Amino acid sequence: MRISRKNLLVSLTLLFGLILNNVSPAQSVEFGQDATGDPNAVWIMGSSGFLYSDRIVFTASHVIDVFGDNFVNAAYLFAPGVKNAFDQKKYMAQKVLKAPTYKDRSDADGTRIDDFAIIILRESIPMRNSVQVASPADIESFIREKSVVEMVGYGLQNAAMRTDLQARNNQSPHKMTTVLVAGDELRQYYSSNPGLLRPTQTVLALGLRNSEKTGSNCDGDSGGGYFVQKENIRYYIGPNGGSQAGLKNCYDSQQFPAAGGMTGITATNKFLALIKEAEDFVANEKKLEAVKEEARVAAELKAKQETDERARVEAELKAKLEAEAKAAAELKAKQEAEAKAAALKKTTITCVKGKLTKKVTAVKPKCPSGYKLKK
Repeated sequence: MRISRKNLLVSLTLLFGLILNNVSPAQSVEFGQDATGDPNAVWIMGSSGFLYSDRIVFTASHVIDVFGDNFVNAAYLFAPGVKNAFDQKKYMAQKVLKAPTYKDRSDADGTRIDDFAIIILRESIPMRNSVQVASPADIESFIREKSVVEMVGYGLQNAAMRTDLQARNNQSPHKMTTVLVAGDELRQYYSSNPGLLRPTQTVLALGLRNSEKTGSNCDGDSGGGYFVQKENIRYYIGPNGGSQAGLKNCYDSQQFPAAGGMTGITATNKFLALIKEAEDFVANEKKLEAVKEEARVAAELKAKQETDERARVEAELKAKLEAEAKAAAELKAKQEAEAKAAALKKTTITCVKGKLTKKVTAVKPKCPSGYKLKK
């Protein structure tokens, strides 16, 4: 039986919803603030992403893994900041790039390593702000200055949404705020909260605190971007993924430890070569599209010129034929008028009878009886 594309997309979306209910604690904004209209947060088939440029979306590699090799054919995104209703315009993926060093969770290590991916779109989404990948120096300053870090995602917002499909299929993005930690502070968190991280797990370089006061990620916020806003620029740090510890994760049965939760991530500046590859691909695609557009415009212009020329020739031929027909009609009318006039013209004849002569004038003159036409 052949499955339509529409039914396939719906089925995969529902399947992803079921998967969300059965994964281990991961990502989503609980206790967050409504962020409808955010210029960068995008919904990706039940997960989240960050619009980096008009054709490039940053997300987590494990978001792509849900669909495997079928992501480009089956997945779609919505424009930033909108409700994830199914009547929204869908943006399709053209290509996906995963961090070459990405490693999913394993029995030995429950941490996702280098959990970063890039989605390249088939068409542009207009950018409404400026985005830069935070450099190592930027990140050091964010940690030192305790800069406010934000993340906007489309994950679950409370435990009820695990069973309320209507709410999950018509939700706005939500925002959490946090601070960035690294090094000793990150290791101190794990040592102060034994049991939250297995000894075999990898401790990532950056951590972000979660709490009921400032918000915490839940299932579905995977791929949402952490960033620092400075004036009109968002400095992108990395996607939500990697590791989580001490998160309530939108379960009524779970509670935060006294120290709150912690999300571990890898800074995206590690993947500048991959971003450059994506940007080069987009630039080349736009060149090809420009060539195609130029050819299309040229073809349309040529077709219009040919149509106009054909119309001109046809108009000239029509005018010529009409002029000839008019001239013929006028000549015929003239000839008929002349013939009619000639037919009505009176003439005079001379008739003789012996020595007698008589002139007769009429339209068709005839000699009187006994007279003959004089020759």
